[in-house]
Amino acid sequence: MYKQLVTAGVFLAGAFALPYSNLSACRELRLPISVSVPRFLVDVTVKDNWDAVSLSLNLTNRDFSMPTDPLPISGVTPDAVESTYTIGATVCGSGGPTLILTHGIIESKLYWSPTFGDSEKYNFIDAAVAAGYSVISYDRIGVGSSSKVNALTDAQFQVQTAVLNAIIDYAYGSMNATKVGLIGHSYGSYITAGSASQSKVDAVILTGFSGNFSYFGPFLAGAGFRVAKIQDPLRWGALDSAYLTSSDLYAETYAYYTAPYFEHRVAEWSYNVGSEPFAVAELPTLLGTTIEYDAIKGSVLILQGKYDVSACGGDCVGLLEGAAALFTGAAAVETVDDLPAGYVIL
Repeated sequence: MYKQLVTAGVFLAGAFALPYSNLSACRELRLPISVSVPRFLVDVTVKDNWDAVSLSLNLTNRDFSMPTDPLPISGVTPDAVESTYTIGATVCGSGGPTLILTHGIIESKLYWSPTFGDSEKYNFIDAAVAAGYSVISYDRIGVGSSSKVNALTDAQFQVQTAVLNAIIDYAYGSMNATKVGLIGHSYGSYITAGSASQSKVDAVILTGFSGNFSYFGPFLAGAGFRVAKIQDPLRWGALDSAYLTSSDLYAETYAYYTAPYFEHRVAEWSYNVGSEPFAVAELPTLLGTTIEYDAIKGSVLILQGKYDVSACGGDCVGLLEGAAALFTGAAAVETVDDLPAGYVIL
C-alpha cells in the first residue's frame, strides 16, 4: 500500500518534478523548535481510569461540541505563549523535493518505518527515499523521542501545527528543499492541513481524513482509552495522567485494522512497540480551531482506507466528496476512497 503513497507524491498535478537519486543515509536528529501561539484553557481532569471512561462517554455523546454540550474549553490565553521543544526526527536525504510526515494519535514516527522483521513492504520512508525524495519523519511533541510535555497546556492542536510550520522552515533553510510535500495520517492529517494553510507547500496528502468528526465516536469508544502511565508504567510512567492509550491489543486492532486486510503480527508490533499515548487536549483543541482549508494552494490528495472507522464509520466509499470541496484554493484535488484497509493504510 505504501507504493500508492509514493506514486501519489509524483502524481499530484505536477507539484513535484521527477525525483532525483537521493541515497544519503538517514540519521536521527534532535531539533530545537520554538513556537509562540495562544493556548486554550482546557477544562478537563483525568487522574485515573474512571476519569478516562467518563471522558470517553462525554466525547462520544451525540451532542458533543453542540451548544447544549460545549467543548471542555473555558477560554484562551490573552497572549501567545512561547515554548521551546526538542523534536526527535528521522531525516533522510539532503534537499530537493522533500516529504514531511506527521503521524496520528496512538502512534509514533515508527508508523512510517516499522522495525519488525521482514517489514520492508510496510516501510514508507525506504520507498520514498528509493524514489528520490528527501524525508523528514518526526515524533509529535509528547510522543516518542520528542519532548514530554503537559497533556493539557502544551499538547494542543495549534501548538502542534506551529511545530510543523517550524519543521517546514527547517526543510527549506537547513536542508535546501526545493519543494515540500506534507503527508499526514489521521490527527496528523489535520495538523498537516492546518500547517499547509499557513506555510508554503507544494503538495498535501491526507490519509485517515474525511474533514469532519461525524464518525469519530465509534473509534473513541472502541479503543477503550486508559491512562497510559497506569496501563504501562515501564513505558509511560513518566507521563502525566492526561495521556491516554488503548485498553488492549484487540481494542487497538478494532480502531486500526480491518480483517482480512492486515497481518496479526503487524497489529501486535504496533501495540507493543509502535504505539504511543495521546494527550487529552489534542481533540478538543482541534475541534476548537478553524482550519482555513481554502488557503491551501498546493495540490491535495485524500487517500483513504475503505474501512476506516474514525474517518468514515467503517465505509468511506462516497464520503470524500465533502472533504474535497473544502479545498477551494488548491491547485488540484483528488480522492481515493476504497483502498482495502482500515484506519492504518501502510
